[in-house]
Amino acid sequence: MATDGINLLTILLIAAFAIERVSAGILFLLQLFHLIGDPDSVEEAAQRAHAKRKYTLYHFAVSGILVIFILLYVGDFRFLDALGLGNRADLSRVPIFVDHLLLAVVLVGGAEHMTAFLKMVGAPGGSTRETGAQPVEVSGKLTLEEPSAKK
Repeated sequence: MATDGINLLTILLIAAFAIERVSAGILFLLQLFHLIGDPDSVEEAAQRAHAKRKYTLYHFAVSGILVIFILLYVGDFRFLDALGLGNRADLSRVPIFVDHLLLAVVLVGGAEHMTAFLKMVGAPGGSTRETGAQPVEVSGKLTLEEPSAKK
């Protein structure tokens, strides 16, 4: 299959999205069965930050495992060749393990950015409140006056 830049970008975005959604589902199931903790349920700020770092590590590990399966599936696909960089005359042929390592970094990083994109305020499933934000209370008196008619 011939791959131009737009097709490759589309494939990478779809793969990163799929990796992010599958890893989010796996982590949800692990939380549901109490195999890992929910970082948002921790009250103390220092412990919550530690729990979020652990959750990020779990997300990275699950995403990495999924990327390994993708790399096994693609076999001899060369990412840099598809970009037009792998077999240029001024570069020696890049070994396939380096090519796959770069593809893995792109996919795991893309999945991580996809997570941040999906958690944006207003995005479906995203949080609409800021963490730690206090509600604002306004009190006072409001008087409405009708505009005076011109005479």
